[in-house]
Amino acid sequence: MYGLCTYTEVGMALTRVTKTTRKNDRLELRLEPAQRRMLDEAAAVSGMTVTGFVLSHATEAAREVVADRTSFVLPAERWDAFVDLLDRGARPMPGLATFLSRPSVLDEA
Repeated sequence: MYGLCTYTEVGMALTRVTKTTRKNDRLELRLEPAQRRMLDEAAAVSGMTVTGFVLSHATEAAREVVADRTSFVLPAERWDAFVDLLDRGARPMPGLATFLSRPSVLDEA
């Protein structure tokens, strides 16, 4: 069993709230000794177990990768200009139409 500890502020005192969850999935890694030493050292200086260190950093990296591919963020001042470009009517592009009308290597197969 592993625990998830959160702290909530009540007046001037902090109250510890503990919720336990069972972790059933496993992930095994094959790594070189130098990589293992690096992970061991990084976990130690972070005050974490190797499992905690790897899980924490891997899930954060995964969140960033997914966010980079699913979220599109613009500053507020640029959002209106972006929406205007999307709402603008299509303009003719004769060069593109000519290019797309040619047979591709997939058509010749």
